[in-house]
Formats: sequence, C-alpha cells, structure tokens
Amino acid sequence: MPRSPRNYLNTSFFHVMSQGINKEFIFNNAVDIKFYIKNMYEIKDKYHIEIIAYCIMNNHTHLLIKTNIIKNLSQYMHCLNTKYGLYYNKKYNRVGYVFRDRYKAEGIYSEKQLYHCIKYIFNNPVKAGICNKAEEYEFSNYKKMKDNYEEEEYDFIDVEEDKREIGRKIVNDFLKQKGLQLKDLETNKQNLKELLILLRKKHNISFRIISDIIHINREKLRTEYHRR
Repeated sequence: MPRSPRNYLNTSFFHVMSQGINKEFIFNNAVDIKFYIKNMYEIKDKYHIEIIAYCIMNNHTHLLIKTNIIKNLSQYMHCLNTKYGLYYNKKYNRVGYVFRDRYKAEGIYSEKQLYHCIKYIFNNPVKAGICNKAEEYEFSNYKKMKDNYEEEEYDFIDVEEDKREIGRKIVNDFLKQKGLQLKDLETNKQNLKELLILLRKKHNISFRIISDIIHINREKLRTEYHRR
C-alpha cells in the first residue's frame, strides 16, 4: 500500500517515488521510459494532477506532483503504475509485481523544501554518474522547467495569506510615499518597476498575488519586471 503523506491536508505538493521490485531495472530502454512518460501525461487530467517535475531512471521514478485531493494522487499513481506493469510484463513475458510497494509519497511543506525537491529530482542522473549536468539527461523535464524557472510560482496554503497581507502593506506604503494612487501604476512604468523589484526581490511575492493586489495583468507585470 502507498504511504500517505504526513499532514497531507496542509499541502498540495508531493514528492512521489516508485521503485522497481527488488531494485531491479524496470525501464530497459528509451521506449519503456517514453511509454511511462506518455501515460503520465495522458491520464493526469482525468485525476486533476499537475506534474511539476519528473525524472525517470532505470529502476525508479521521481515525480513532483500538485493536487488538492490526496485521493486523486493515490488513484493517479495506481492507474499509472498498473498500466506500466501490464505493459512491462507483456513485453518481457513475465508475471508478478513490477514496482516495489506501489509508491511512496512525501508532502512538501515550504517553498524552500519545494525547490530543494526539484533540484534533488533533476540531479538524480548526475549523482548516478549517467551525465555531468542535469540538462544532459533526456528523461526529465529539466529543460522545459529551466526556460521558465524564474516564472514558476508556488504559493502554499499555510503562507499565501501572510504573503498577501505583506504585499498589500508594501503597496500601500509605497503609494503613500510616492504620492500615487493605485491606478497611476498602470501608466507610470518607472514606479511600477521599482515596486515590482521591492515585492519580488526583497519579499518574494509572486506575480499572481501582486496582480491581485494592484489589478494589473500578470503578463504585463512580468514584462515590466524584466524590462531593462
């Protein structure tokens, strides 16, 4: 049976690991791995699963999954590993379990822990001596995440309201100091950029929360933030 993440009601992020029975290889070639990855994405919407990061090794898998319902995680992993188990046994003319203990899952409870988990997942093939850099490994989504890594935003249930309150106070203080109204930020790019630097770099407030506070589209905020 899968291990239930600790205090799972307090998080929506889970590091999920599946290992081959007796630590044996269960992905013998690229075709096997690609079959598993294809199924990962084909069934995720059915179970309302978001795949944040993954790395598929020869004898185990690592997934970083986001879901608001723990039952969905259990059903998703059961379906995914069952599909692969049936495929593997048929292809290699074998019977019995393919995965050891179904899967293991650990909840992620802070932003620091989240990014540590992402780094850990992507560095698996480096630690195994398969490649020198994470981006060299074919069977992870490192390259896809790297392109938008700075733009990825993960707000946690237990800290989001605190971030929102901090953000509101910073915005109000900034407007008061500058003698501006909220609507002025839409056209005053210099002040908007200054405020964004204050919110993002000094206080790590996400673009989504900033957008909710000052009522400016997230894409415009990103553009202004990165504008030189």
